[in-house]
Formats: sequence, structure tokens, C-alpha cells
Amino acid sequence: MYLEPYQIQEGVQMQQVRVPRAPQVPVPPVSATPLELSRETRQQLRVTRHRAFEWHQENAQWTQQLLDGYEAPTDVLVTPSGLATSPEELQKQLETQKNVADALERRVKQQKEAQEAEQRRFEDMLTTLKTAGDVAALEQCEEKLEAEKTQLLTSKPRKMEIVRL
Repeated sequence: MYLEPYQIQEGVQMQQVRVPRAPQVPVPPVSATPLELSRETRQQLRVTRHRAFEWHQENAQWTQQLLDGYEAPTDVLVTPSGLATSPEELQKQLETQKNVADALERRVKQQKEAQEAEQRRFEDMLTTLKTAGDVAALEQCEEKLEAEKTQLLTSKPRKMEIVRL
């Protein structure tokens, strides 16, 4: 049975175990020429190195907190952006966002009502113009008819034809 020095099994005391050397893996010889990397690759390496450094710092902080027996206050929450906020502050933010949403809904409703009122007013104006246009057209037709009656009057009655358009 192979045990690391830090492994403990039930009923067995920790024993010192000799661990053999890891097998050697063949590695290509080191090149004397410097490694040529593109500017983009170097930037990606910089970003990766920075992220690894940040993760290392976070892990160190968490480890330190665990070792110190750190207990987070129950009334403080950590938001996804990493900022600590209390439930009261979150509730206030939620209420303000709800108020903003309600105000926007009221504004949209008012705009919709105003648009509907404008549409009704426009339709009323159109019907008024149509009726006024019909009256004016009727008056023009009557004037033309009166003017042409003298030319149309003959001794025999004319037959009226119905023309469908």
C-alpha cells in the first residue's frame, strides 16, 4: 500500500514513507536562439499572466480567511461586481429600479394615449375634409349641370345609361 506522508487512514497511525524519485522525461535541448513571438502572442501572454496573478491573489486571500477562521457577516452580500452590499441597500436599489420602470411604463402609456388622440384628430380632420370636399364637388357639379342644361335640352327625352366604374 502506497501512502503519502500527509494521508491518514482510520485506525492506522501516520507512517513515514519513502517516495521514489519521479521518472525522468526526455526534454529537447535548449535552443541558443531567442524565441520569436509575435506582438499579439506577447499581449496574450501578458493578459494570461495578469489573470493568473489575480487568481493567485484571490486564492491567497481566501486561504488566509479560511486559516484565520473568517466568517462573513450574515447581513453583507457580495454582488457579481465584487462590491459588498447589505440587503437594505439591495432593497433600496430594487425599489429605485422598480420606480424607474413604473415611470417609464407611465410615460409609454401617456405617449400611446397622445398618439391615439392625434390619430383620432387626424381621422376626424380627414372625414371633415372629405365631407367638405364632397359638398364643394357637389356644388361644382350642380353649377356645371345648370350651365349645360341649356345645351342638353332637346325635344325628345334621352335614355340614361348606367355606367359601372
